Amino acid sequence: QHSRLKERHQSTGVSKATAASAAIFISSPQPSSSAPMTDSKKHSVVVAVVGYTGGVGTCLLTAMDKIDLKPFALVRSSSMRIAGEDEVPVDFTLLGTRLLEAAAKRGAVPVIADVTASPVPQEQYKDWLSRGISVVAANKGIFSGPEDKYRDMLSAVNPPTKLLHEATVGAGLPVLGTLGSLKASSHKILKIEGILSGTLAFVLGAVAGGKKTFSQAVAEAKELGYTEPDPRLDLSGMDVARKAVILARLSDLTGVELTSMDIESLVPEPLRASTISVDDFLEGLSAYNEDFAARVAAVEKTPGSRLHYVAKIDVGNKKVIVGPMAFEAGHPFNSAGPDNLVAVTTNFYSPRPLVIQGAGAGGDVTATGVLADILQC
Repeated sequence: QHSRLKERHQSTGVSKATAASAAIFISSPQPSSSAPMTDSKKHSVVVAVVGYTGGVGTCLLTAMDKIDLKPFALVRSSSMRIAGEDEVPVDFTLLGTRLLEAAAKRGAVPVIADVTASPVPQEQYKDWLSRGISVVAANKGIFSGPEDKYRDMLSAVNPPTKLLHEATVGAGLPVLGTLGSLKASSHKILKIEGILSGTLAFVLGAVAGGKKTFSQAVAEAKELGYTEPDPRLDLSGMDVARKAVILARLSDLTGVELTSMDIESLVPEPLRASTISVDDFLEGLSAYNEDFAARVAAVEKTPGSRLHYVAKIDVGNKKVIVGPMAFEAGHPFNSAGPDNLVAVTTNFYSPRPLVIQGAGAGGDVTATGVLADILQC
């Protein structure tokens, strides 16, 4: 994803306080609450990394090396290397068997960390879990896909085996773990609101106050490397929607499907066709500047109010909405800048929500989120 945006998002400081602590604001996550020992003999996990040659995969290996946690197996799309042996064709069943054998010999927990963007490893999750292998994932796919398949996968999780996927929402931000801790400590999740796209945060920040037109903001975001090669992939809001599905399901909502959600795309209808080139899309976007500016101005008539692209999970009313929404001056979103920010309202954190804020993209922060999950297994 967008390298320059990631650099801009890099956080300073460390805070991963207990999720249900008295702190109302959590930012700049690092896995300090489960700080690993540096002696490799003291690690109680045997890890296979699937997707080790990708951006997040290489960062994960670097992070593991820093704490002296050596991978037992390394897997890429066509081949795998187990226990330092010669590479062989990928065989996920054999991988699981060898991992279980090694874990049994060491008295350790077998873990497979999937940091690919491929659906292929996810087809193995249920089998791995049923065999007693914990799975750590960074791929939103199955977690935001059809609910029946998601629930079927969950049915294979039998403690102490774990299925953790913190990095699927907000990279390394402690969002999903925080929700789990809140629920476990008697909080009732009432509402979750999230700015979950740094790209869309940049675009809407650029048009605030009439500083730039909508088309100028999108063009600048693309030029700076903040968007996908086709900005419509960002502007469609589908990535935010997938994260909203994950948050909704972890808030115990059922029946939430991407296909039936209320998602407002920022791509004008006439410019959505795949037959329209990126250049033609960018050129045609200027025709919608006036309408978008009017929408922004209408929100900003109320002093301090801002328009943000947000995922909103209203647990009480069983409703999930994704799209541009207005927020009054005192809302935490208005000070988020380019960060991801998630505001969680519970029966105890109300009316002021618990706020989690920080870099929501980048290989290093995503990798530390994955590593924190590995260490929790």
